[in-house]
Amino acid sequence: MAIFENRHTNDRLQELGGSDFEVSDGQPDIRGWDVTDVSGNYIGMVDELIFDTLNQQVVYLVVDLEHNELDLDSRLILVPIGLATLHEKDDEVILAELTSQYLDSLPAYEKGKISPATESTIRNTFSGLAAAIASGATSYQSDGENTQAGDFYNHEHFNQERFYGSRSTAGQREILPVMEEHLNIEAKEVMTGGERITTRMTDTPVHESIQLKEEKVFVERKPTDKPAAETDFQTFQEGTIELSEHKEVPVVSKQARVVEEVKIFKTVTEKDKVISDTVRHTEVDTEPIDPDKL
Repeated sequence: MAIFENRHTNDRLQELGGSDFEVSDGQPDIRGWDVTDVSGNYIGMVDELIFDTLNQQVVYLVVDLEHNELDLDSRLILVPIGLATLHEKDDEVILAELTSQYLDSLPAYEKGKISPATESTIRNTFSGLAAAIASGATSYQSDGENTQAGDFYNHEHFNQERFYGSRSTAGQREILPVMEEHLNIEAKEVMTGGERITTRMTDTPVHESIQLKEEKVFVERKPTDKPAAETDFQTFQEGTIELSEHKEVPVVSKQARVVEEVKIFKTVTEKDKVISDTVRHTEVDTEPIDPDKL
């Protein structure tokens, strides 16, 4: 967490609250955020931040263990910032794997009383833990870390990058996409009309005339009295004469004939059409900011 100074101070470690320092722009002020372990157990709340005035960076979180879910004694403790990380989105600080197991061994914190002995106790409590976390181990053996006094805070326990993780904004660039629209014109076929052809059968009454013949047989008997002739003797014998009657009856038949042809076809014509529209594009203007006018 970057810190900028408003006025000079000679104190090496100070609480952020009530000091002449403040959290720099772009960094979250995590005071009041919940502190949990990797399993989501509530450990406490970030009560204050301790920063190194020489390096101008936060080195410890002051964690209030009140109402914790791990049966830890209720008190204030100091947790090196490198043993915690910020949640990607929520206002929450998450202690690294294994860290919560050692909280009960930490000394209670009293405001304004951070001695080299206190820091050594904290350092020894977490000795080897930072390296174990970095390698993904779930356990570690003390490696007898010894660090020169001038490099005390140049240690994984105080790793700022690990603490901020994906929430870090330091050194990031703001990328503004410059966009512009392009007009794409394509031909799309749409229905504009047409013809629907429907065929059906209809009955139309037809009247036609025809002459029909009909035969009738009549028997006419006329009395006579004359001498019989030779021809009369030829018919004077037994026999039967039949005369048939006939008549004509109408015989109706139908013949389908093609009397008209309906041709269905379509024509295709092409024409040029000018399309008028507007397209948008991003214009980015930059100008220097005069801090004297802020």
